[in-house]
Amino acid sequence: MATAEHPLVRSLQEAGELDPYFNMPVSNVDETGWSPATALFGAGDTSLRELVMGYGYARWGATNNHVAASAFIIAYLTRFIYPMVGQYVLRRRVPRVTLENLAFHRTGGRIDATGLMQPRFAVLPDDPAAGHPDAEVLDSETDLYERLKDWAFKSNVEIVIEALRRSVPASVKVSQNAVAASCSQALHRLYNHVEEKNLVVRDAETFFEDPSSLIYRQVSMEVIEHEGKAGFFARRAGCCLVWRTRGNNAYCSNCILRPREEQARHFKEMLERGR
Repeated sequence: MATAEHPLVRSLQEAGELDPYFNMPVSNVDETGWSPATALFGAGDTSLRELVMGYGYARWGATNNHVAASAFIIAYLTRFIYPMVGQYVLRRRVPRVTLENLAFHRTGGRIDATGLMQPRFAVLPDDPAAGHPDAEVLDSETDLYERLKDWAFKSNVEIVIEALRRSVPASVKVSQNAVAASCSQALHRLYNHVEEKNLVVRDAETFFEDPSSLIYRQVSMEVIEHEGKAGFFARRAGCCLVWRTRGNNAYCSNCILRPREEQARHFKEMLERGR
């Protein structure tokens, strides 16, 4: 079990001090309640479908399979995309968030935590942790970004999206947009915490303007200023389907179904509320 002195564990905890979403535990699959993530997405379609539909109803009151899958993948992504984006932007580190290196903790059949099985990570040569045995040292930022896409997208979410499409079945487009939206939400949160905000804007351009990426142009992000405050907001190119859920008769602030002017008005209202 990794200790708090492990460089990745420490930098995750430091990011978590800015915002709890940016931290991620290291699991111990020998402890009660933890199981490898591959056991779910590599298992029979029936078990995954039952979990997704049960989660969708409990979370959003949804019996529609596309809506339930959207609720499930949004929750799934939040637990590892935010920490991954946080480490990349803040420390130029990429945790190994491949599906085979993740574990789920379940309570009462529901997933309530996601953790790394091993605290392995990729770094650049000038990182103080470059000599650690769990670190993979890459030559350039280009190589580091390519490793991020490989571990987070190719070796994780693409597998999950295909499993959801096959078993629920779920909309591939809705799932892909959810990945981009999760990345944009992480960048939105980071923008409020860092001094060099241009670095967050730069990384957003890298994520969403790369034609080879799963999230290419799935969202667009821009800085909105209002009454002396500034925030970094995303406009979605797809819908999460939350408007179809129980007790919800409104669209998200950045929903593609809202006119751009109305989106901007909601962004400014969020700035007024300090969000």
